[in-house]
Amino acid sequence: MNNISIRPANVNDVPTIRSIGIITWPATYLSFTSPDFVMDNLNTWWSHDSVSASIADDTTYIAFQNGEAVGTLTVGQFEGEPVIWKIYVVPKAHGCGIGTELMNTALTAIGPAHDVRIEFVKGNSTAQAFYERRGFKFDFEEGMAEGFTTVWLRRPAGPIISVS
Repeated sequence: MNNISIRPANVNDVPTIRSIGIITWPATYLSFTSPDFVMDNLNTWWSHDSVSASIADDTTYIAFQNGEAVGTLTVGQFEGEPVIWKIYVVPKAHGCGIGTELMNTALTAIGPAHDVRIEFVKGNSTAQAFYERRGFKFDFEEGMAEGFTTVWLRRPAGPIISVS
C-alpha cells in the first residue's frame, strides 16, 4: 500500500488537517457547487476551532504516505449512531488506497455490530461511488441553507467489504 500509515490525530495536527481541507475542498467541490459554498465551508468546518473540536469531541484520523500527511477522516455520532463526518485525501494521492485505508480504519474502530452513516453533497459522484462500493446505501436527503442537497447513506452492520 505504498508506505501508508494512519493514526489518531492530536491537537498538534490541527494545522496539518486544516491544510488537507484547504487543498481538497476546492478540488472536490468547485465543479458542482460555488466558490462561496467552498469558502463558507472552509471557514466553518475547517477553521482552527472546528478542527480542534473534532479532535477533542470525536475521533479524527490522519493518514500519511511516505511520511507526508495526505488524508483525514473523522468519526462521530449522529442521532445516536456512528457517522463518518469527513473523509478527504489530497488530489495528488488519489488512487493510492489511502481513502480505503482510512475507511477501513474507521469501520474497524466502529466495529461490525453498528450501522454507520455518512453524508455527501449531491453532485459529488466520486464520493457516492466510493461509499456505495463499501456497502453504503441511500438513507435520505435534506436541503442545505446554501441551496445544495446533502445525501445521507447508511451502511448496515456487518464486516468490512473488501474493495480492490
